[in-house]
Parts: sequence; structure tokens; C-alpha cells
Amino acid sequence: MTEKILASKIYTNEGLLEVVDALPLAISVIDKNIKVALANKSTYLLMNKNEEKLIGFVGGEAFGCVHHDDVPEGCGFGEACLKCTLRGTIQRTMEEKKPLGLVETSMTFKGRGKRYLRISTSPMTLEGSDVVLLAIEDITEAKKHEQTAVEKEKLSAVIQTAGAVCHEMNQPLMVIMGLAELLLQDISDEKSLAANLEEIKKQAERLGGITRKLMTIKKYKTKGYINTKIIDIDGAQNSNGLEE
Repeated sequence: MTEKILASKIYTNEGLLEVVDALPLAISVIDKNIKVALANKSTYLLMNKNEEKLIGFVGGEAFGCVHHDDVPEGCGFGEACLKCTLRGTIQRTMEEKKPLGLVETSMTFKGRGKRYLRISTSPMTLEGSDVVLLAIEDITEAKKHEQTAVEKEKLSAVIQTAGAVCHEMNQPLMVIMGLAELLLQDISDEKSLAANLEEIKKQAERLGGITRKLMTIKKYKTKGYINTKIIDIDGAQNSNGLEE
């Protein structure tokens, strides 16, 4: 018990501020006017701004949101602001006096493009004023890896489906092509019949070409078809990395 009391005396308010400043998460304090009142070093790094361009500025302007200049009034007045998850989460925390955690959203920053964020908020009273403690984690890279994993799963499903289709199609195709070849050898003067058999053989060979493309898919594309999308077999990439 004595050790705990001594420890609490050792870590001063200044020490706690140093801890907050050293956190890898971007931590900031947002006042009732949605302006940045305080921020740690990670916030400056995330927003690529110094104190003069961050503290005292309204959220969208401070953070460099591309929609800040949509209307003359600035952040909070544009159409995009009505849908802004970051702003809405802060306002909800301020109004309901309840913390909100791990809310995922995305923002497009000036000069940096679209970034995916995970935000958490907590209501506080700081020097007699109601404020919101805002924590922001940039999860853009994690989202990219997640998307890559999803694409790999989709590709795996495509390859498995293609393999099954090819397996079922190859045998009847071989029979059709074999019989067409035999019939062509047997006929002599029947030009019309010969032409029809040649067309059957041609179409069977075409189907064979499709199965070969399906069997070598490594990447895939889709294309519009009526009211849906289908795999673009001709636009798929084969096992040699070449566009068909």
C-alpha cells in the first residue's frame, strides 16, 4: 500500500502529460465549438501540421479535410459535413456525455488522399468546460491488407469454380470434337453437312479455348452483363502473367 502511495507522488501531472505526448495514438482535446484545444505529438505527425496550424482551428480545417473549402462558411456547413462520421461522433459524445469506441471511418485529406481511421471519444470536463477526448488511429495499411486478403479469397473461389467447370466440360467436348472429326472423314460430296460439321468442330474448339483460359486464371476482372456482373474471361490474366 505504501509503495502505491509513493508511486502516485512520483508521477506528477507533468509526467502524465509526457506519457500522453509519447503515445503512438493521435490524442487531442476538442472543445464545444469542435475546435482542437490540445494535441499530442502523434496528432501533429498524423495531420502533418505544427501547433500554429492545428490548435484553435475547427476540426475539418485543423485536420486538413478536403471538404473544408466546399462552402464559404467552412467545416460543419457543407453537405459532406452532414455525413462526416468523425464530426458526428464528436458531437454525439458531447451531447450524450457517453464515450464511443473503435468507430471506423474514412477521410480524404488535402495532399494525402483517402485515409481509413479508427476513432474513439470520451467526454471530459477540463478547467470547467465540457470537452471531448479524441483518439485517432490510422488503419489505412491494415485496410489495404484486409482488402488484399478479400481479393485472394475471391480469386480462390474463382479458380475453384473454373476448375470444376473445366472438369465437367472437357469430357463432352472431347467426345463432340472426336465424333465431328470422324464424320468429316466419312463424308465426301455433302458440302452442306460438311460445313455444319466444320462449324460444330469450330465451336467445340472455341469452348476448349475457354476452358484453357479458365484453368490458368491468376487474376480476374469483371464486366457488366444485363443487371449484374460476370467474370471477364478474355480480360483475365493467365498463369504466365499475360493478358489474354
